[in-house]
Amino acid sequence: MNAGCSSTSGQSHTRTLQRGVAATEFALVFVVLFSVLYALATFGAVLYTQQAVTRAAEEGARAVGLLTPAPTAQDPRVKDAVYDSLASSLVVPVASSGNVTSRRSWIVSQVTVDVTPSTASAPGAYIRYVVTVTYPYSANRLLPSMLLLDSSRWMPDQLRSRASAALRSS
Repeated sequence: MNAGCSSTSGQSHTRTLQRGVAATEFALVFVVLFSVLYALATFGAVLYTQQAVTRAAEEGARAVGLLTPAPTAQDPRVKDAVYDSLASSLVVPVASSGNVTSRRSWIVSQVTVDVTPSTASAPGAYIRYVVTVTYPYSANRLLPSMLLLDSSRWMPDQLRSRASAALRSS
């Protein structure tokens, strides 16, 4: 009979020691799991933004080939093609994303677009136009920083993409 009582009190004592262990384990695992998910989402946001910047540079290079007369250095028509491409993507702060006009005005004020043509060596030679788009990612992170995981150390300050087009000179 005493053996039964001691067994019951032993189980009761073990339950008392085990109380709250599952919650503690969940808390520890949750912090690690959430950090990994946050890192994946942050990397995905940077990848999306880089893809949008690359597409915008390609749109600028495509505009170089379509414009008549041929574009000049810093041609506003090429820059407009880049700005329009970026305005159609989700790369602006929430406060400025109400409509296309407010997105475009934020992009014009924050994003740098550089159009540089090479000089033609002879008549009929090709002129290479390089469209460079620089996006200030550190000024507009798509996800907020997490207290324990400072993404400013391992995320880029600027996202840059370059595309080129070649036109035959006259």
